[in-house]
Amino acid sequence: MTDSIDLDEIETESDEEPRPNRGDWFWRGEGDFEGENEAARSDPSVSATDANAESGPESTPEPEDLTTPHVPHENRDKPVGLPEDRGGAGGTSAREAAADSEANGGAPEASGPHGGGADDMTMALTYEAAKRLADPGLVLAGATFADWIGIVGEVDAHVITTFQRKKGIDADFFNGTGTGPGERLAEITEMSMFFAERMVVLGCAGEEWIAEEAGWEFLDIETAAEKAGWELD
Repeated sequence: MTDSIDLDEIETESDEEPRPNRGDWFWRGEGDFEGENEAARSDPSVSATDANAESGPESTPEPEDLTTPHVPHENRDKPVGLPEDRGGAGGTSAREAAADSEANGGAPEASGPHGGGADDMTMALTYEAAKRLADPGLVLAGATFADWIGIVGEVDAHVITTFQRKKGIDADFFNGTGTGPGERLAEITEMSMFFAERMVVLGCAGEEWIAEEAGWEFLDIETAAEKAGWELD
């Protein structure tokens, strides 16, 4: 039979004063932010992780790493994560950006399609032309002569996305539902990341109007396939 336990004999009191939970100054109005941080710094039992809970248990930053991350000034109008040679912001750290800015006398150098010149070519393949290709996924993956590749057509957006998924295509842009192909291409101006020195539509006979509406060049898919060695169905 289990021995009985006298709960009165269990010590429940401590000589130490209870330490308030982090954030009580905000949630309960007890103490203040500066006082809480000072107590954390002076209490050896409080780890760096407790004092910087927002940083996560294994990512406590050193003092010199506390600079707020941001997209470099020269790439502020570009998408983060895309390589710089593809018109994106790249992965430059805030520290590197600050060093570059200081080396340049505080004035960041212009770069990319919006500051250092446009890309060479943006190619838009019509949906009908894409269907003519025996292996559109292979063709577009190997079309390294184009900086940006899109698919446009007189179909709903979900039709194009389904086609891309089935054929293994990863296009940079396509027109959405309610936006015609010519209208979508006309939106790619000097302020767009897809803007290039040469803008070309690859389409079938009778689709020249798409390029005309957008002010782009037009090239028949059969002519393009013959020059590039693409196989057509």
